[in-house]
Amino acid sequence: MVIPSYGLKGQVLDGFGFRIGGGLSNHYWNYLDVPDLSDWKDNKYGLSFMVNAERTLYQILSIRPEIGYIQKGFKNDIAFTTQHGEDINLEGENVIFHDLAGSVGLKISPFYKILKPYLIIGLRADYLLKYKDVTYESGEHEIGIYKDILNNINKLTLSVLMGFGIEFNERYYLDFEYNPGLTNNYSGEGLNISDRFIGLTFGLNIKNLVKKDKE
Repeated sequence: MVIPSYGLKGQVLDGFGFRIGGGLSNHYWNYLDVPDLSDWKDNKYGLSFMVNAERTLYQILSIRPEIGYIQKGFKNDIAFTTQHGEDINLEGENVIFHDLAGSVGLKISPFYKILKPYLIIGLRADYLLKYKDVTYESGEHEIGIYKDILNNINKLTLSVLMGFGIEFNERYYLDFEYNPGLTNNYSGEGLNISDRFIGLTFGLNIKNLVKKDKE
């Protein structure tokens, strides 16, 4: 076992790199007037890609800011009937949110071995760049079934960042995260909508990868 030095480091960054993977996202529809109807939609799979840097603060604690892309949303789980009484089969279709995501997490690494486990907790902000509704064609028009809600969706949302991971040889790591929403994606007309994201990513510490290859 290698005993770590718990002093502050002089270098600006202890690591920088990226992580890529995916996860499950979902939205909770909270009907304020009819609570029995409140429920989660079906989970949707999406991609995520984050660029990050890391700086040791003191002892086993470091800070990891990130910025990147996360695909969120949910899978439609309701049958749909048009105003003309026509049944449209749209179950299983995805509502997709393309989010620019930024987060700051505190990373706790209590053990320094070849395999180094860690915990991370912090905050994430998502900014909605674009969305894709579930649609059907009516004559020459394409109709979105969630159009009224999505047109009034909150562009900026906040969520909790918490998770754990394991780092190998200070180069590679697996990162599991859970992102419950702190603010609503939508509020109005007796309905609040919030989201969550559960992700698994593989990461590379580019600084240490290049440094060790040169040694």
